[in-house]
Amino acid sequence: MLTQGPAQLQLQRKSARLAGVLRATCAVGASLVAVVGLAPPARSIWVAVAVVGLLLWTGLITVLMLRSDPHPWLCAGDTAVVVVLCLAHGNLVPAEVLEASAGSGWVDMVASTGIFTAQFVLRQPWAMAAAIAITMAYTVGGPGVREASVVLVLQALLAAAVMALLQRGARRADLALSEQASARAAARARSAARTDELDQQRLLHDTVLATLTIVGTGSIARDSAALPERAAADLAVMEDLRAHPGVARDVAHDPAPLDVALRTVVLTRRVGLPPLDIEFDVPPLDLPHEVVLALSQGVAEALTNAAQHADTRAARVTARRAGEGVTVEVCDSGRGFDPVAVASHRRGLRESVYGRMRAVGGSARAASSPGAGTRVELRWEP
Repeated sequence: MLTQGPAQLQLQRKSARLAGVLRATCAVGASLVAVVGLAPPARSIWVAVAVVGLLLWTGLITVLMLRSDPHPWLCAGDTAVVVVLCLAHGNLVPAEVLEASAGSGWVDMVASTGIFTAQFVLRQPWAMAAAIAITMAYTVGGPGVREASVVLVLQALLAAAVMALLQRGARRADLALSEQASARAAARARSAARTDELDQQRLLHDTVLATLTIVGTGSIARDSAALPERAAADLAVMEDLRAHPGVARDVAHDPAPLDVALRTVVLTRRVGLPPLDIEFDVPPLDLPHEVVLALSQGVAEALTNAAQHADTRAARVTARRAGEGVTVEVCDSGRGFDPVAVASHRRGLRESVYGRMRAVGGSARAASSPGAGTRVELRWEP
């Protein structure tokens, strides 16, 4: 069995509902015509049984078609009911209606609706087989081969052609949807790979490259006891990333306490760098884990820059609610810098702060000037 896409399934459901409404409308109209136009050779008992049976069956099939997905057995049952009425055609309508060639009697209405219902609900060739069965029963039970029989066949062909065009369009729509879904999945995969690559680059910058920079600038001597300690800490971070590469992504949307994460960053000793006296003012606040991680890593980078470059021993970390989000600030009163003059190869603020916040839908900016200190602001809103 071929798998149907959403457009084909929707077309199938809409067609079944249309068939149910059409059958209900036709049954009510045909019943009224049958009762009002009762005349010989139509027999009242035959007409009464036929009308009651038609209305009961119509109520059942309409409810089932409107409430659930269409089932082929419903249409098969409808075809059987129509065939029985067509075979009894001679006992259900007046003589002048039976002799007319236009097919204007109430049984003609029921037969036409049965043909449309079959084309709307059944697959080919079963739909056309149902139409042929109804046409043959109509011909045998009533006027013989006349204009009305030809009209029934033409109605079947027209309805089948319309449904074929609609189904073809639905298949094309499903194909387009499938191609779009594949393209989106590929784009998400590329984006995830790029995000992982950037995360690893930021982590390398904040650990190994930062340590090498400290050694290269002479902030820490090669024979210092702090160097092995810092290198061991960097190695532990790399090993944890290798051992648990998907943990952060798995819990990305779980809530996490921002105040606890930032307090941990503030209390963490930055090996090989001068200690900072940090004023901490962060209220309790839960945010998605990925946002808390980006904010805490951005604050850690800002504090590292302050300890390494600001020539100060004091800093301040504050946070406040901003709508449904948060604004975090890291301030120092050190010597400051000119953000415009930062070399393009320097990735500290650009990736470890700005890039991390952009990755979670937030933003960051640094306000500083020589001799006026530095203020790094990180913002996030859902």
